[in-house]
Amino acid sequence: MGKKHRFLITYDRENEKKVKTYNPRYEKRTTSQFVFAFGLNNLVTDGDFSSLEDSDYRVWGSHFYEWGFTNNTRIFKNDNLLHIKYGLSLMYNNLRPTDNRFFVKQGEQTNLQEFGLDLRESRFRNVHLVLPLHLEFDFTPKTIDSEGRKNRFKSHKSVRLGIGGYAGFNVKTKQILKYKEDDIRVKVKEKGDFNTSDFIYGLSTYIGYRDTSLYLKYDLNPIFKNNTIDQNNISLGLRFDFN
Repeated sequence: MGKKHRFLITYDRENEKKVKTYNPRYEKRTTSQFVFAFGLNNLVTDGDFSSLEDSDYRVWGSHFYEWGFTNNTRIFKNDNLLHIKYGLSLMYNNLRPTDNRFFVKQGEQTNLQEFGLDLRESRFRNVHLVLPLHLEFDFTPKTIDSEGRKNRFKSHKSVRLGIGGYAGFNVKTKQILKYKEDDIRVKVKEKGDFNTSDFIYGLSTYIGYRDTSLYLKYDLNPIFKNNTIDQNNISLGLRFDFN
């Protein structure tokens, strides 16, 4: 992707042979990737990460998904280590409360409350549109062309480490409830702000090999902007950068 080649065609009249020579392909200084990530999602209460041990949300039932596009620019012309990675992503953060509970908006507060019937499904989803920015260390070694004169740089061919963050907006909040009432299956979708934060910003990092990485992200803004207790979204999963 993003590589050029040039052809030189000569013609030998005596032997009537066509000879082709071409220059080797080089990766451009800026490349683009499709990003997809998924994994576990939960909330940290009042900045205490030990609160995850006794979470109000199902550990294996609460997930996140992310997809987007990024550009990756090599910072120095003749060195392949440092890159700036930037783009646009859509994040889906899902929470599934425990103990038959759901979210209730009570004025400026949003709290968990027990449902009167047996809930088959209780899911709370926030969708964020964000601009991610990372400083990426790419340990892909450089190579030399066949003539031994020009360095060739490639990306996403070895160990990679990214450190950075993201900022954006909450574009949708939805709660889905499924239950039975009088032997009738009921599905309820509630859409609204639920007092969730409008502006989203956080820290993220990833480390991996080639296209696949372990990915961690943490919202610095609380999920509910007015609650007396601050809770921040945290996600851990796998990330794929398809170059």
